[in-house]
Amino acid sequence: MALECELKYLNVDFKKLRNALRELGAESSGPYFETNLVFDTRERSLRESNILLRLRQKRSDVLLTVKRPPEVIIDSMLKVVEELETTVDDFDSMLAILDTLGFFISFSYEKVREKWRFMRCAICLDELPFGSFVEIEGEEHDIFQVSKLLGIQDSKTSKQTYHALNVAYRKQNGLADEESFVFTKEQKEAIDKQIGKD
Repeated sequence: MALECELKYLNVDFKKLRNALRELGAESSGPYFETNLVFDTRERSLRESNILLRLRQKRSDVLLTVKRPPEVIIDSMLKVVEELETTVDDFDSMLAILDTLGFFISFSYEKVREKWRFMRCAICLDELPFGSFVEIEGEEHDIFQVSKLLGIQDSKTSKQTYHALNVAYRKQNGLADEESFVFTKEQKEAIDKQIGKD
């Protein structure tokens, strides 16, 4: 499995960041909507082992992903996981396969992602139902160099998953426990108008 190294930046001004990315010559694939389904066994054995099994649909692409902690512990300021990912031809067929194998949807989440490429890094501007975040993926040295060039090096950072951030957000705001985080119907309609349907 390949290693995925990333860090999330919190409370970043997206407008200023986009301007900085354009000025530096970064390339954007444009914003798109994502639907993510996370699977587990009935005993939640994957969660207990810190393994993520996810089916993602974005634009016309469907991706099946497995993430797990590295076999060898890596001392890093980044979130580091082993990742295996492949494209899938048919979302519904893959859903049926996972169901047949005994997996169920433990939670789902949605986001609007705007991905940029700059200096061997992927910079993702992510809008989720509970907040906006910037996720930079790449080698540790490159991530910190890019964050400095973009002027976000002093922003608060997090190595947590979006699932963990959502759980913390709900707890901090006195909301009922809910692992899933999806947009409301009204929010989705506004998103469709903003980025268009793929």
